[in-house]
Amino acid sequence: MTLSSRRRFIICLDATLLIIFLLLLAPRLTGLALHEVLGFLFFIPLILHLLVAWPWIQKSVVRFFKTSGRSRLNLCINMILFLLVITELASGLFISQVLLPAFGIKTVNDRVWRYVHNVTLNFTVLFIGLHVAINWGWIASVFKRQLHVPNEKRMAPSFKISTGLLRSGIIVFAAIIIALVLISVLGKPSPERLYSHSEIARFRPTFGHGIIQFLGEAFLIGFCAFVSRRWGRLRL
Repeated sequence: MTLSSRRRFIICLDATLLIIFLLLLAPRLTGLALHEVLGFLFFIPLILHLLVAWPWIQKSVVRFFKTSGRSRLNLCINMILFLLVITELASGLFISQVLLPAFGIKTVNDRVWRYVHNVTLNFTVLFIGLHVAINWGWIASVFKRQLHVPNEKRMAPSFKISTGLLRSGIIVFAAIIIALVLISVLGKPSPERLYSHSEIARFRPTFGHGIIQFLGEAFLIGFCAFVSRRWGRLRL
């Protein structure tokens, strides 16, 4: 894979992640069924995103106390964001009303898990904004290089399938650990804490409300990123 093709892959991957995330923030646009399917599928591009960033992650962890304060801050933001995203995905899976029941797996729309799912979402939006803000220079450089050097032939670093599988396993293992910790703290979804209202009816898709929700969440992420860069100066 050449550097230019690698940049195209990164652009497409990150754009896919962002679009899926924004759709997840707009269940009134997608409806509950598609919302749950997108939440399940979101983990795939997330793993790919982390695999692409793995050399930086590894370097930042190893040199945590020897690198700059902004690099440490960037790593901490990314770690918190990973924790939030996995909490969001796990809690959504545990209270699934469509996806898991479709496979014969019984679930409970637990009030506590539902509360965690909703509250975590707000913090995830904030940290997505911080993530974009602190990495904006790198994001912009990828786009500029792609636009100005489209035919670059120099080869990007090679990537072994076995290495990718090992790193993917580490990511999945970390996600499972987070899910198990959540269960140990919150307990398993229980009928005694049942949320009785129909989520399927509540999130019946309506285009008008859905588009407003989609654009509103996109604006909120952009606003968080803008404020962070403008006043918080979260730049590498």
